[in-house]
Amino acid sequence: MNKSPERDVKTDQSLVFNDYYNQYNKLMEENLRFLTPKGNIGYFAERKMAILRKLMTTTPEKILEYGCGIGNNLSFLKKQFPGVPIWGCDTSEKSLEVAEQKHPDIHFFLISQANNSNMKFDCILVSDVVHHIPASQREFYLEKILDYLTPSGKIVFFEHNPLNPLTRVLVSTCPFDENAELISLRSMRDLLKNKGLFVVKSRYCFYFPEFLQYFDRFEHMISWLPFGGKYYVLAAKNP
Repeated sequence: MNKSPERDVKTDQSLVFNDYYNQYNKLMEENLRFLTPKGNIGYFAERKMAILRKLMTTTPEKILEYGCGIGNNLSFLKKQFPGVPIWGCDTSEKSLEVAEQKHPDIHFFLISQANNSNMKFDCILVSDVVHHIPASQREFYLEKILDYLTPSGKIVFFEHNPLNPLTRVLVSTCPFDENAELISLRSMRDLLKNKGLFVVKSRYCFYFPEFLQYFDRFEHMISWLPFGGKYYVLAAKNP
């Protein structure tokens, strides 16, 4: 019997991250030691959430981080959006257990057990998730993610930039990225447009390591250059 796309990704990725949930931060610190010598992986999470805040022209009423893992982004998400109800979901129940312990004030649910008919969000964050989904299944999963988005809502994706040589090296040496399929900014934009979304803004980011963070203030001047370690895409159902 052929397995559905949902079955494939749910099974494969939940097993991967259930294996690595208690080593996740340690492995990340080792993998990124050249970019953040002090092992400050929170530096990257904080920067992503600051970018997200700038992209939101109004304060959302309800935020979902789809694929929140062990919750590394959530402290900074709360800081950027104080008082806004935040939810997190993932395919890995072990990862969610860690996230729940760290953030008892946030709502969590396991994607495979969710009934999203009554759960709608006007802001959805999908951070470094798409490269874990096989290219052949991305449209299927994007539809599932968009089920959570209100008609007037906005969705923001962060992804690794495959045009950056260092990024490719870091992904290739990361244990839980073993089966990753990186997606380019152009392909991400095409994917979103094919599902009827309007791409509001897209830029490259993360050009400098932590010890050169002084230069981050100039990043907006070069964000069109395809050399950043990551990129982001802001999209909406309606223009």
